[in-house]
Amino acid sequence: MKNLKALLFFFFSMVVCAQVKQDLKVGLILSGGGAKGIAHVGVLKEIERAGVRIDYIGGTSMGAIVGGLYACGYTASQLDEMLLSTNLNGVISDKFDSDVMSFDAKEDASRYAITLPIVKGRIQFPLSLSKGQNVYAMFVQLMHEQRNTQDFSKLPIPFYCVATDINTGEKIVLDKGYLPLAVNASSALPTLFSPVKVEDRMLIDGGIIDNYPIDEMLSKNMDVIIGVDVQTNVSSTDETSTLSEVLTRIGSFQTRKQMASKKAKTQIHIRPELDAFNILSFDNQKEIMAQGVLAGKKARQQLLALAKNQQPRVKKQKKIPLSFKLDRLLVATTPNYKTNYLLGKLRLKSKNSYSFQKLKEGMSNLAATQNFDAFRYTLKTESGKEVLKMTPPESKHTTLFRGSLHYDKLIGALALANLTKKHAFLKNDEISLDIMLGAYFQYALSYFIDKGEFWSVGLSAKQHQFDTSAPVSLNTDQFAISKPTNTRVLVQKNTWYVQTLFREEVVLGVGLAHQHNVFKTNLFDTQTARFLYTDNADYYSVLGYLKVDTRDDKFYPKKGGFFDGDINYYFSEKSSREDINFTPFLIAKANMGAILPLDSKWSLLLSTSGGFTVGDATSSAFDFTFGGYGNAPVLNYQTFIGLPQQHVAGDSFVKAETTIDYEFTPKHHLKMLLNGGIVSTDIFSTGQWKRGIDYYSAGMAYGLETFAGPIELTAAYSPQFSRLLFHVNIGWQF
Repeated sequence: MKNLKALLFFFFSMVVCAQVKQDLKVGLILSGGGAKGIAHVGVLKEIERAGVRIDYIGGTSMGAIVGGLYACGYTASQLDEMLLSTNLNGVISDKFDSDVMSFDAKEDASRYAITLPIVKGRIQFPLSLSKGQNVYAMFVQLMHEQRNTQDFSKLPIPFYCVATDINTGEKIVLDKGYLPLAVNASSALPTLFSPVKVEDRMLIDGGIIDNYPIDEMLSKNMDVIIGVDVQTNVSSTDETSTLSEVLTRIGSFQTRKQMASKKAKTQIHIRPELDAFNILSFDNQKEIMAQGVLAGKKARQQLLALAKNQQPRVKKQKKIPLSFKLDRLLVATTPNYKTNYLLGKLRLKSKNSYSFQKLKEGMSNLAATQNFDAFRYTLKTESGKEVLKMTPPESKHTTLFRGSLHYDKLIGALALANLTKKHAFLKNDEISLDIMLGAYFQYALSYFIDKGEFWSVGLSAKQHQFDTSAPVSLNTDQFAISKPTNTRVLVQKNTWYVQTLFREEVVLGVGLAHQHNVFKTNLFDTQTARFLYTDNADYYSVLGYLKVDTRDDKFYPKKGGFFDGDINYYFSEKSSREDINFTPFLIAKANMGAILPLDSKWSLLLSTSGGFTVGDATSSAFDFTFGGYGNAPVLNYQTFIGLPQQHVAGDSFVKAETTIDYEFTPKHHLKMLLNGGIVSTDIFSTGQWKRGIDYYSAGMAYGLETFAGPIELTAAYSPQFSRLLFHVNIGWQF
């Protein structure tokens, strides 16, 4: 039957061509289908190869994306290159590179696996997984040359798309307005993306109401309609794996029931074989594209016959815009965030030219604060000026619940629960409480008044508690030891500080701190009838710190660098021990490194760190130690693969580390690690640091990125320990 239809169409076209020499107008319908819509590009490649001229395009969802870009003038080959060179899962998600986040946002991103709003005292699950900021930024860039085309029929190829009004259930035909916004609304897949506001309507994916928008095309006076159908098969009994897919199936029942009549209105119906994929199969781009090409080849004879009845139009490759001119910047003030705050996050100024990457980074800075709901912006010409205009809606969720899980050998297994309240007392403040549940109770309380680039004020209170085998030195009537001894450690630190930001990557701060140390050994003193303490005192200090972080990811960076340095001057001490003669002392340390991208899968991390003590630190609790891997910084503990926790200690150290990271498949990493260093007493004043490395080690690690944080298994060897040592770390550092 299919062959008969093709033959009749071919015969008809030949008769028309011979008798009338008609220039046939061709309309193209591209259905929705999520990731399956990548096949549209494969079909378009075959349409171009056959020489068919497309005169009008209508699309839904992914069909709107592909159709909108093709209508702007991009060739099918260009769309192919765009898709295959883009990490679509990364674009779809709201994950931002660490280098566009504030320091607070970076800390949050590396601590919490889940973040949920609390509304009227109850935890509320989000309506969508992504706000779609990255997707929209891509549309704004790729469609920039058509920014002033308000009537989509005036595009290089006339175009329309459809969306669904979430409040009324109406089908909304989008054929005018700001093209990136229209395409964004048509492809806002429920549960995956937030609804998109277009004028006074809240719109979602058009596939809910009409996933094959052919009826509008019938009014465009097209002679022939080509339809590319990537919808899920009506008769498919495959299990759905996502809520988005369930809702899409339910919402498109009516459309799929009407497909028989819609197909009858389509002269050339092309349906790629895509039953092996689902709407979120973005990791299968090449396979889906290949199915589109194959389906296009099957329709080649029909396409060739059609092309013979058209005047040819050669599509030339157009350049992807990389930069734009900005004459005016119009950002509306919100109730709690003034213009200076917004502009400080955007890092854009009028009367300048910027790359689209710079624009994306600025918008990411703003979105990463989590202070705003999904927001959109326009970049177009008004009165001869290039104007960027936006009104970011403030998030109504000011109370958040956050949580995570963690395991490392030092702290043990922990469950972290966090409660955060924004605008607690002031418009620009935030109070946050971490409760860490494990073998011992731990907490972190912070209050911060954010003044952006001005001096901001903060308070923090933290408690860490764990067991360790720390090197201690004791001389009593009963004991004379200098070796690792089982010790219960309790550290409480309260800090008041002021800090300022030099851009998001650089923070400088000073403060005052109170630190309470309790180091209780398992050694029992019969004379005092107490366990021996290596430290049980309160310390008071002034501190200063400088932090720089341009890494794109904290745990598996591909580029960037970092510097973290601090100085603590301990000027007072209060101890229960009468034999302690306290004198002020100073401790300084720094850690710096750079990440060199070798290619898309390989990266090289080079880092070095060092620290020293000036004066007598009174207690060995302040010593620098080598040993362990993957735990968060506590006291002056320095990680060192191949050595047990706190294996060796001293009042000064130097360490160098080299890490080669190979991401052999997405989110799976193989790491090769080398450590070398010196830790002892007065290594700088004695020149010991020049004489060579005292401790060194090598190891291999497997790492997996998960929604709950990294999971790493490390095997390492150090000649100073003389046996293979394994480190296991689960989740983000606390």
